[in-house]
Amino acid sequence: MTQEDTEAASHSIAVGHLSSERSVISVEIESGVNAESPNTKEEAAAANAVDTIDDAKEEDFDVITFPESTHTLLFTEPINSRAFQFSFSIAGLSLLCLFLALINNDRIQFGRSAIPANVGTAVKITQYAAIFIALLMEEEIPTGLYLLRRISKTYFKSKFPELKYHKFVHSCLLRIFMGYLFLLNVFLILMMARGVLDIFFDFIALQFLQQLDDIAFNLARMGVFSKSL
Repeated sequence: MTQEDTEAASHSIAVGHLSSERSVISVEIESGVNAESPNTKEEAAAANAVDTIDDAKEEDFDVITFPESTHTLLFTEPINSRAFQFSFSIAGLSLLCLFLALINNDRIQFGRSAIPANVGTAVKITQYAAIFIALLMEEEIPTGLYLLRRISKTYFKSKFPELKYHKFVHSCLLRIFMGYLFLLNVFLILMMARGVLDIFFDFIALQFLQQLDDIAFNLARMGVFSKSL
């Protein structure tokens, strides 16, 4: 064997070792990728599970509850039930009293102005302060708008399939109407007020009329009117 043949043989052997090493390295790389893919899938599955749990928690914390009021009984109870009839009577009584306060105010004198002129500084300050107090005291309008905004027809049907959505809407509209009727009475009181105590006393009376539904609901729950309510 000549020297050239010996060098060619050694060169072929070196090339064979190099190609075998490359194949081993490529196999290790491919096996490493295959080994990491299950972990990647597990991490993705775990992330999806965490997102699902977070969504479930958000839904649990975002549960909407109906107010404890006779207005709620107007759409949760059947029309022929005593609870509905009781709630309807309380709503009618509240509306009647608010209308009587509006049209039969003893300060209204038809044919001439009933708005006093040159009232004292204390009365003026009380009138401006009473505007903010009235907005803070009035809760029927925000409650009705909140329920209509948060509870859609699809959500209502999915959560309460046995209830009527149109009765729920009418109950909320009744809340809003009573709230504006309360504010209208407050507006007339502030215009025709002659004393500071007159404003506060009239405020208390109107607030009592507006909260008849809450008071009646609490009394009915305690069994004051009837144990069947």
